[in-house]
Amino acid sequence: MNNQALLDIIQQTADEKKTVLHLFNQGLTDLPPELFELTHLEELGLSGNQLTTLPRQLVNLSQLRVLYLSNNQLTTLPLAICRLRQLKVLYLSDNQLSHLPLQMAKLSRLEGLYLNNNRFSVLPPVISKLSQLRLLILNDNKLSTLPPKMGDLSQLEIVYLNNNQLKALPSEISKLSRLKRLYLNDNQLTRLPFEFYKLSELEKLTLFENPLPIHLDLLKQVNEPAKIIHFLNRQMLKQRIKEENRQDFLGNVLGLLLILLMHLIL
Repeated sequence: MNNQALLDIIQQTADEKKTVLHLFNQGLTDLPPELFELTHLEELGLSGNQLTTLPRQLVNLSQLRVLYLSNNQLTTLPLAICRLRQLKVLYLSDNQLSHLPLQMAKLSRLEGLYLNNNRFSVLPPVISKLSQLRLLILNDNKLSTLPPKMGDLSQLEIVYLNNNQLKALPSEISKLSRLKRLYLNDNQLTRLPFEFYKLSELEKLTLFENPLPIHLDLLKQVNEPAKIIHFLNRQMLKQRIKEENRQDFLGNVLGLLLILLMHLIL
């Protein structure tokens, strides 16, 4: 899209007082200042462009509730976004983000956050401050662990963590009392926290392509997560009993050898 065509669209949006403006897949590398005069906008779509940052004037769009920035070339989150206090849904998929600024905690109304296909190896601590978050999508990153603070997101209902490098999950996730859907395909999980039985609202759980001690037929029962969790907990208890019995046996053997040795010495 050439500059004049873009200005014409912006002018039409202003004249008609539209609250939604979509500029998807237009090859934009920067944005004209006229865009930030549309202070009545509630939804702005900028996905599928070549943006590496956003100007400070973005804060003028103080009524924004939905912002699409997926499939751009962002390596850091522009701080101007952190001042959009009305924002409810933020799309940041398919960028090059590896961290998020602490100022993002100001987005106190944020309910949906899309971060799939970025470069996160650690979950940014600021996410635990987004107290109204209901949907969190983190597919296709490089996460190996999750922080216990994730359990503070009391409103969280849906979490996508497919295709990461998770080897274990913190037991604090069991504190997410409203969690309904949890997607964990393609990770390196060998077990789930025993406390997962407390997730009473959980309606869907996917665990495909993990080295878990469970039959595929049971894994397919994704809409009956209580069955999956119960089976894995039972397996965990069996393994623990075996280990304790083995330790007791070894302890008894060592005790007998010690007695025999003492008899030989005496």
